Amino acid sequence: MKILITDDISDNREMLGRLIQQYSRKYKVEAEVFYAQHGQECIDICNERSIDLIFMDIVMPMIDGLEATKIVKEQHPSIMIIVISSENDEEIKSKILQAGAEDYVLKPFSSVIMLSRLNNYNQLIASRNSISYQPKSINTFTHSVYSYQMKFFINNEDDLAQLWETLLVRLDFQKHITHLSDFVRLIFRLGNIQLNKSYRCNVFMEEDEHNFYFTIDNMKLLQADIITKAVQRCPLNTSHKLAGDFLSFALPRLGTETSSDKIMSTTETSIAPSSSITPAENILQVYDFLDKDTLNEFDFVISKLHTEIMMMGSSSLTLEDIDTMNEHIQQIASLLAGSNDSYVVSTALNELSLLLDDYSEPFLSMSNELSIMMISFINDLIMWKEMIFSTGAPSVDFLDSSISSNVHMIRAVFVSDDHNAEELEDIFDF
Repeated sequence: MKILITDDISDNREMLGRLIQQYSRKYKVEAEVFYAQHGQECIDICNERSIDLIFMDIVMPMIDGLEATKIVKEQHPSIMIIVISSENDEEIKSKILQAGAEDYVLKPFSSVIMLSRLNNYNQLIASRNSISYQPKSINTFTHSVYSYQMKFFINNEDDLAQLWETLLVRLDFQKHITHLSDFVRLIFRLGNIQLNKSYRCNVFMEEDEHNFYFTIDNMKLLQADIITKAVQRCPLNTSHKLAGDFLSFALPRLGTETSSDKIMSTTETSIAPSSSITPAENILQVYDFLDKDTLNEFDFVISKLHTEIMMMGSSSLTLEDIDTMNEHIQQIASLLAGSNDSYVVSTALNELSLLLDDYSEPFLSMSNELSIMMISFINDLIMWKEMIFSTGAPSVDFLDSSISSNVHMIRAVFVSDDHNAEELEDIFDF
């Protein structure tokens, strides 16, 4: 275990260093200790060495503990950071824990208690570097998943809506899974088919360091070829496997390279990924096809649009609010219309604006039912904006299909599309 002590007071560094040596002898744990006098030195050492644990002071010169914690956790999220401070201030404690620190120890501390905590920290770090073997895992791909599991019981359409909102809004899994909106729509569709046949089902989520695994039970109702056609229509990079009563999907984590060939070789009913994602898209790039003034206006308008959409379902919502929402959508579409790189997103926004022009009153009356779809739409748009212009995206069009699909799904509530209806009827023809 590699431990970094960050404190501007040498006596504090030496005292904690001796305590770690005592712990190493008592528990027969190999511990290599490094020292930093301020936050910048801490950051530099973390970039040079594979640090497991940092003991971080708060008040330090150059870069303080709070800022250093933010930077280290952003660059090295697996490093455990423990704050040791004489500052018994709840506001400071809350800020640094929110920044990513995992424990807060007040000075002076008991050496006996600290030795016990060191042993706990070591066990936690060791568990992070290995995957728990879970012999009762649900998915049909692997048993080597983390020991926890998330389960959704789908008894009615409200349960499906909660599944949608949990994954896309409350827990915001779009930060971890590419094309998640498309996948959730697929689950939503399959769940609806089960409910229409008076079936109840469970959706399980498991994970390891490479993939998220989603499994639906009670799948004997659907034929394998129907499931395959349904998955092929969904523009996402995944594999699926149908085994008995269980249908499982393996969704790669964002930013990780998963050997899909290895997964595919073990699946009897798997299909090749239908999206055009390639390993090269794991390289994130920031784009600058909007000038600074346009981007600032985009930021301002999208925040106002987000506020309006979050009001949906409220009893105080009026036609004027719908018109205001439409104005914001038109503004954003106009801002994006000048570049070929944002043409698809701009077109989708224009389609949504025309829909609100034609169906403003029905839209208002159904705002509660439409709120989940609209929230998914604005979350995708915000994530597209952040990744394209700030944090970096795998490609300039990486969310085009998801944003367009959101709009088409909203449009389908009001506008009949005979071609799509025939296509769905063919796919789900029993």
